[in-house]
Amino acid sequence: MRQTFIASILYLILCNTAVGQRTVNNFEIEGGTIWRKVFETNITFEQLTEKIKDSGLFKNMEISESKVTGDIKQLVADYKGSGFSRGLTPIYVLGSYFKGFSIIEFKEGKYRVTLKNIVLVQMRSDPLGEKGEETNLDTYALKSSKDEFKAAFMKAPSLILNHTFENKFSFKNNEKEDW
Repeated sequence: MRQTFIASILYLILCNTAVGQRTVNNFEIEGGTIWRKVFETNITFEQLTEKIKDSGLFKNMEISESKVTGDIKQLVADYKGSGFSRGLTPIYVLGSYFKGFSIIEFKEGKYRVTLKNIVLVQMRSDPLGEKGEETNLDTYALKSSKDEFKAAFMKAPSLILNHTFENKFSFKNNEKEDW
């Protein structure tokens, strides 16, 4: 009886890992690759919108009752800040800007950032493409079935991009000193 129970548990674990991962480092598969994170905050929605405006991250920004949407200007991945060296950073992360569409939803004490349609824009011509060429992140992140992350993406690329996005979208209440 005990052996059957243990075998059943092991079987369930193997089945769950065999299905593949649909989330990794705040990246999810939802009609493509998206990045989503909830941030705790002690600021109001008005303060948050001011910080978003001041960040200079967006163009075509729209503000509604409790939501801010807009196109993200090109971001450079912070591989050093996430603990990687230039040599250990994949060429497509190192040689590209990242842009996409952002939805920031506010609730009392927190806000959720969702990045969709994440696109890589070549900074310079290299073996992966010509300067200015755009490639959807799905190309590098998802297997051909589009329902599972590639093993290579789950390592350095997802960690570097997660660190970059977290830093860019972490809007804190930093009181400025009088000067």
